[in-house]
Amino acid sequence: MISKAKGQILVFEQVLIFGIAIAIFVSSYALFTMYQNYYVSSSAQDQLTGVKEYVLSNVLKICENTDTNASVVLSIPKMIGNNYYRIRLQSAGLTVSMEGNVSDFSPLYGLNDTFDFSGMVVSDLGKVVVYKNGRSVYLDRRVP
Repeated sequence: MISKAKGQILVFEQVLIFGIAIAIFVSSYALFTMYQNYYVSSSAQDQLTGVKEYVLSNVLKICENTDTNASVVLSIPKMIGNNYYRIRLQSAGLTVSMEGNVSDFSPLYGLNDTFDFSGMVVSDLGKVVVYKNGRSVYLDRRVP
């Protein structure tokens, strides 16, 4: 009788140790996955902000000279965080957005009183063209 009880205790201890090991593994995996998701999303937001500032600065630069028609071809990253993204120019401002409800917006600093802004570009080609034709400023994918 005593030897049977010792065998059951030994098996119970081994099962308990295995269960604790599984619990530690699962909790470690969950913790590191949360950290990874946080850093990936914050990195994607930083990259969206960088693209927005780059495109916006070139839109503002092309609007400086109001007398001439102009265009500028900008090279942009094709993907951010393994996702394509959209750049939308409208009278309210410039928006860079991607799936997952991640976006960044910037106003046009009063230029919408002088110019008409329009256009939407997807980043899959890795370039965006900013055109200025009279009072119209728009984004396109076609290179002049």
